[in-house]
Amino acid sequence: MLSSTATRYLFLFALLLLFSGCSTPLPTSRLVQQDSTWFVRLDSFETADRSSHGYDHPVSWKDEDLSVVLSGLFLEERVGLMDSAKPTRALFSPEEIALLVPPLRQAFGTATSKEWVAFSLVQPAGPEAGVTSGALFVEGHRLHVVVANHRAVLTQGSEDLARVRGNPLYSAKGSGGAVRFDPSRFGLGTKANWSGGHRASASELILDHEAFLSYHRQSTSPTAHYHSTLPSEPYKSTNFEESHAQDPGSDTIDRGSEVKRLEAEIERLKRQLADKDREINRLQRESDHSAPRP
Repeated sequence: MLSSTATRYLFLFALLLLFSGCSTPLPTSRLVQQDSTWFVRLDSFETADRSSHGYDHPVSWKDEDLSVVLSGLFLEERVGLMDSAKPTRALFSPEEIALLVPPLRQAFGTATSKEWVAFSLVQPAGPEAGVTSGALFVEGHRLHVVVANHRAVLTQGSEDLARVRGNPLYSAKGSGGAVRFDPSRFGLGTKANWSGGHRASASELILDHEAFLSYHRQSTSPTAHYHSTLPSEPYKSTNFEESHAQDPGSDTIDRGSEVKRLEAEIERLKRQLADKDREINRLQRESDHSAPRP
């Protein structure tokens, strides 16, 4: 049986844990844009340590690049070993993306190396509100996406809603899942982020956005589209048939050269895939050793 002294220490320790989530200091903020139901701003923590790590800010974005990155983000709900998988949920709706892109681009363009981009979206529904909040920052040429709340139902005028406004990294009920990205190969890892306090963690995704945007531009370029719509070699119009009729031996010559060309192309693609796999493995090893925090 515990002594009275041990019981007293346990009680004090429990109180310390209880109030530790409320002791997180509020960030210093610079407003970028806001409306009655949303805002985008730049947050930072006051620190006397000028040697502390900084972010790769400011960052120049194009609207279309930000839009395609935000469109690829989704939440994957955590389930137990015996539970069946649940449908994923897009992090932002198309309307929210159109709303957020201009102020996010402005915020990244004016951020200092000590500031991260914070956002909050509130959907009022009578006495309650659906809240989505979090932050974005670039460090080590990687985009970090932190989601503290996603469609979290909070009471209007509640203390939790006020805390989210004070610090969008404060997670009232948890993020609702792990942040993921499609295509998945550009997501370098997801981890818990406790920057908003100790009541519940936010979910933080590390994204190789530069590699993704390079891939996206190549896959959507007019040249790539032109080549993808060209008919394959055997269906090369009547010119092939006419030349074959004039010279019966040309069929063997043309097919042989085409086979060699295809074999060379396959080998080239294999080398590219091997290079990509090595690069992904390297980036994953780097991400395992980095633990950035807003």
